[in-house]
Amino acid sequence: MDIAMTLTSGPLAPLLRDGDLPGPMNLNRLAGFGTLCKLDSANAYTLQDSTTLYGRASIVATVMPRNAVACGTTAAWVWLGGLFPATIDILSSSHFRALRHGRKVRVFNRKTLPDHVIQVGPVRTTTPVRTACDLALITTIETEDMMYEVICMLMQEYRFQPDDCLETLQQSRHIRNASQARALFHVIAGRGQ
Repeated sequence: MDIAMTLTSGPLAPLLRDGDLPGPMNLNRLAGFGTLCKLDSANAYTLQDSTTLYGRASIVATVMPRNAVACGTTAAWVWLGGLFPATIDILSSSHFRALRHGRKVRVFNRKTLPDHVIQVGPVRTTTPVRTACDLALITTIETEDMMYEVICMLMQEYRFQPDDCLETLQQSRHIRNASQARALFHVIAGRGQ
């Protein structure tokens, strides 16, 4: 049975849909009060669920495709919280074209060592160190400052150093174009993180 189906149909489903509330205005009103965080016009999750690691993992398990591993910005949200990412980043060998809850699914077909993936509640996600590496790999000129900040937050929260990221990149020799990511970790190391 699909874990996402079980979670959304169970009594403690992490996502609320319009039909779960007495009226359509309630979703918008509760989001306006800050009780709910909207994913799209018909789906939301509770602020309370998003404050814990397990709660965020449960939310991501219902949003992302089955048999995929959360990575990049999605994994960073699981580890840190904050605003739900604009894209759902996953490791998978499948292709996904349909939007999920108003968000594009961005698929990375990277070979990942078993040590770089961990089970958090109902979802498989990359470890904090691997997540930092993935963020560095998808950094663009437009997102560099934001990614730098998120990577530093991951390092501080989960107590790892830029050298751990450089070692992870070294272990993953199949990753192409990792020079930009290595340069970013050298910058972070030079700033005393």
